[in-house]
Amino acid sequence: MIRYAKSVLVVLLGGALLGAPGFVHAMTAHEILEEIAKRNLADSFRVFLRITTLKGKKTISKHRIWLMGKKMNGEGAFFLDFEAPEESKGLRILFRVAKDKRPAAYMFLPATGRTLPLAADNESANIGETGLTMTDFLTFMPQAGESQTIAREEMNDGKDCYVIKITPPGDKGHRLVWVTKNDFLILKSQTIDAKGKVQRTFRVVEFFRNEKGREFPREEEIVIVDKKTRIRLRQENALFGIEISDEILDPKTFGKYKWRL
Repeated sequence: MIRYAKSVLVVLLGGALLGAPGFVHAMTAHEILEEIAKRNLADSFRVFLRITTLKGKKTISKHRIWLMGKKMNGEGAFFLDFEAPEESKGLRILFRVAKDKRPAAYMFLPATGRTLPLAADNESANIGETGLTMTDFLTFMPQAGESQTIAREEMNDGKDCYVIKITPPGDKGHRLVWVTKNDFLILKSQTIDAKGKVQRTFRVVEFFRNEKGREFPREEEIVIVDKKTRIRLRQENALFGIEISDEILDPKTFGKYKWRL
């Protein structure tokens, strides 16, 4: 089935409110995050992404990346294959994410033909010089040791939202996530340090409606405050419910497997 997806970052997200007809129980923040992840891990997918990184008004990089994902025995696996620019072509990254476990990440370097492990919880790791970090891809997946609470409810971009506060272990600040009440879309998130300063903001800047009238994000923006940098992510050519070879999502084979003819 061909359709545009949720979003590059929200491709791991989305969600559905569970409950009997005529009655919905009050969900906790943890249940909301689990339902968001559950819905988007239900289908395998392949999305083509255009990523533009800007400093001020100057474009400092443009990347084209294939992103694929699949649920495997209760574990989510996500694969990135860089197509452009030329110096990044062939770079591949693999994430493996399981509930209540630390995520695992691997990077294949085409110049050496080697696969290296990555620190998936390293928030400063720059993925392929795009400005994106591991946290940008995995931030909404419930992680071991985190606490989640509903901080408040408020309107955002004309939509009624839950604002969920996610606090990691230790005094490392927290994240705020704005989730729509009616269809559980992620509209916005902020990373806030221990001193209360916003370090990073993610927001949806463009939506589209599918044939059934439902809204989905098409383009997102990440603002990195200290670096005065913006990252624009636009998705194209999204396919859902497709077959994805296990070799693409296996740390031993993902680097050299030829998934395109």
